[in-house]
Amino acid sequence: MTPSLVPHRLVCGLLALFLGLTHASAQKMFGLPASSMHNHTHCDAVGCDGLVGIPEDHFHFVPAPNQRRSSNTDVQVTYSNFPPVAQSAFQYAVNIWAGQINSPVAIEVEATWTNLGANILGSASPATIHRNFSGALATDVYYPAALANQLAESDLQSSDADITCNFGSDVNWYFGLDGNVPPGAYDFVTVVLHELCHGLGLIGSATLAGNTGFVGQSGSPFVYDTFINDNNSGGSLLDLNNGTSSLGNALTGGGLVWSGPEGLAATTAPPGVYAPNPWEPGASFSHLREDMYLSGDANALMTPNLNTGEAIHDPGPIVMGMFSDMGWGVQGCGIAAILAGAQSSCNTETNTYSQQVILIYDNAPPGLLNVNGSLFTVTGSPQTVSLNNLPSDGANVEVTAYFTGDPSCAATQAALFTAPQSCSGGTCDLISSTIETQTPCDPLDGTYTQQVTLQFAFSTGAGDVDVNGQVFPVSNNVANVTLTGLVADGNPVTLLITFTEDNACGFAVFDAWTAPEPCPCSLELTLETVGECLPQTGEHEIDILVAVTHPPSTGMLNIGDNLIDVPETTGTYLITLDGFSSNGTPNSFGGYFTNLPSCSSTQDVTWTAPDPCSCPSDIDGDGIVGVSDTLDLLANFGCTGSSCIGDIDGDDIVGVSDILELLSLFGSDC
Repeated sequence: MTPSLVPHRLVCGLLALFLGLTHASAQKMFGLPASSMHNHTHCDAVGCDGLVGIPEDHFHFVPAPNQRRSSNTDVQVTYSNFPPVAQSAFQYAVNIWAGQINSPVAIEVEATWTNLGANILGSASPATIHRNFSGALATDVYYPAALANQLAESDLQSSDADITCNFGSDVNWYFGLDGNVPPGAYDFVTVVLHELCHGLGLIGSATLAGNTGFVGQSGSPFVYDTFINDNNSGGSLLDLNNGTSSLGNALTGGGLVWSGPEGLAATTAPPGVYAPNPWEPGASFSHLREDMYLSGDANALMTPNLNTGEAIHDPGPIVMGMFSDMGWGVQGCGIAAILAGAQSSCNTETNTYSQQVILIYDNAPPGLLNVNGSLFTVTGSPQTVSLNNLPSDGANVEVTAYFTGDPSCAATQAALFTAPQSCSGGTCDLISSTIETQTPCDPLDGTYTQQVTLQFAFSTGAGDVDVNGQVFPVSNNVANVTLTGLVADGNPVTLLITFTEDNACGFAVFDAWTAPEPCPCSLELTLETVGECLPQTGEHEIDILVAVTHPPSTGMLNIGDNLIDVPETTGTYLITLDGFSSNGTPNSFGGYFTNLPSCSSTQDVTWTAPDPCSCPSDIDGDGIVGVSDTLDLLANFGCTGSSCIGDIDGDDIVGVSDILELLSLFGSDC
């Protein structure tokens, strides 16, 4: 069975810490008040220590980002009292975070399901913080455990979890993955993402006593603190003296902003940090400003407010930029630049030319590179591609590039180059291209049909017209084109027009129309067979028929928390899952696509496990204790350890006692 992949999470607020750290040492955090994300005055009044919800419906949904690539981040979660439905939603939030960051060290999370009090949604804290370790990017700066481990490329505190968190057992939760939150409910995925974000590093050490401000622990700031500027004073927050009213005024003056270059690059204005007056414990300093990133904004996850009905499943570009500034290995596709390369001269036979385009990108997803409608295999950055058969018309050419595996990873460069002037005088001209009727996606094959009317002006006969590889007659200088079998992928389509009798006649119409969205995805699971109990392990396997139509091109297929590669095409597939305990009890699970959770199984697979079995002397599992079992035992004679084949008596040694045990049952049926 595939272990749970989970991200990391923590609270924002004041920190109570043990002192006396040594070089490369860890500092234990506890009693960390979680973010009171909503009614902070009320939260303070009742003394809550967790994320507080506002029972006022705001129906906005920010969907999850496309996972940039298969994650190599292993997040291990230990659940305490968690109901299965909450674990599934927690896992979904984990997968989102795991798809956005890189860490060579497993991240360990302890998650507890408990009563936190009225309207308190959740809380979290880093188990330890670290400074002056090998790999630290700055001296005398504290890093939360998960980030410190990533930078050090080792587990600096292996005896402890990296993040501990709690979630309210009495909250009206919505555990769905589609963001369709019903009235009066809180989206569980959103709260988990928020708290995990704090645990991964979006948390500062600032506190306020009266009007006196303090930043840091044991003389050292948190890494988050080092990137906070105060626009009112005009410099870094750390330039202000600890224990002063000047620092206190900065913490409540509304002028705090993020100063890291990657965070700044993610937005047109410096990211605003939440700094209200009066100070709000658990909310101030470790959130983005609510008034800058309103509900529904792509950067709204880490603001201090969450309403019922609101769902935010994307960390947002600002947060990912902040993470990169602090030292996280951030996953994510990006096209940094599009440059013009060599250009050919005009071909007098076709009145066309070729143009090289150079693309610089990071973390390309699976799939192809689309440049102005032409598809190329991804070879690595920088990559040079050649656009061929372009019309020589002297016009400026705009270039748009994106990855088919993640169309949001795109860039456009206006007037990147200028086409050469016509070199043949031309025998025809494209007067107009009128986009006509488009059919929806055909669920049988995932294609559609597009009608186009083309009008030409000819000086000589040019024959039939070839449009995107399909040939049509021209009558009275007009071609009524019906393109069939086009792939419904939701992407822009370029018209490529040539003629059968005149090679000098050729045109390209970029982004002529947009293809319809892919046909709806469906998933059906059917139990095929249940295997027998295996005496060697006490487990059994099952065979499942998986019927899919139009599966997503990215992500994984999650069947009962088993992550499986997504089938490439529509069809029915036989999948074998193993590792199920043979205990005679009923079992049930469903399935969904991780990058399209709305496409889930219509009904669960249910079965009853076979009764327990055990016959340790039947080493080869053929149901008889015989010669082959004796040979297997002798082949492993002297083996020590818990995994030794032939250790019949379970003493971690294959020895004489095991031979005597086998001989006593020789010839027996199991």
